[in-house]
Amino acid sequence: MEKFFNSLPINPEFDIISMGWYNGYDLAAPRSFWNASQELRDAITGGCGPGGVGDYFVPDTIYGLDMKPACKIHDWTFVVWNNKAGFKKANNLFKNNMIRINKQNDGWKLLSKLRLKRIKKYYGAVHFFGEPSYFGSHLQYV
Repeated sequence: MEKFFNSLPINPEFDIISMGWYNGYDLAAPRSFWNASQELRDAITGGCGPGGVGDYFVPDTIYGLDMKPACKIHDWTFVVWNNKAGFKKANNLFKNNMIRINKQNDGWKLLSKLRLKRIKKYYGAVHFFGEPSYFGSHLQYV
């Protein structure tokens, strides 16, 4: 694990995005995520909130649908990538994975539309307010 942490940050241009099954969903993630052990993934990722008290304000679900798989991939990118292009790419990947989870869930059309609106708000919050967290998150591992 230390070898991986010593190689941070990874340039997002070279960390190719590919599809794979994660927690029951077909999601997109960088190659570094797919190649990592579950132990390393668990060490780097959490849930949808910032941890601690912040988790009460940022739930892991959107109208009952668990978004934790998308959040874990997003956490991963926040740790392993660390440039402006990576920030944008990480947030777009996050939004697209939440949309994928919503589409892959069999449910009511109205509920799916409500979730999509919340996904867009969630993405907006991360996009507009997440930059300080993004640029500081990998420092705890190096």
